[in-house]
Amino acid sequence: MTLCTGVLQEQYVNLSTKLDAHIVAVHMFQRNALTLKELQSIQCLRDRPVEAAETLLNIIMEQPVAVYLCFLDVLKHTEQQHIYRTLVETGYKGALGCRFISKQCI
Repeated sequence: MTLCTGVLQEQYVNLSTKLDAHIVAVHMFQRNALTLKELQSIQCLRDRPVEAAETLLNIIMEQPVAVYLCFLDVLKHTEQQHIYRTLVETGYKGALGCRFISKQCI
């Protein structure tokens, strides 16, 4: 298990109820961090926001660290800074220096 996965697992219940997965997923797709199929699997859950958030979190936990870093960056830029702060404070902040692989995350 990576540190990213551990942080998400630790905050899973909190994130699944507070995360706006639809907005985050669109931004992650635009940055090539999600596939069209993954985006569509989240968008089809529009009426079930908790399930959409859980789906997005599960996808992120299965991906390379670069996708998690993109997720963090998207949170900072989609008015979900409170979630970003929670994740950073949970222990990720210095683990990889929070450096992004490129301006578009991956």
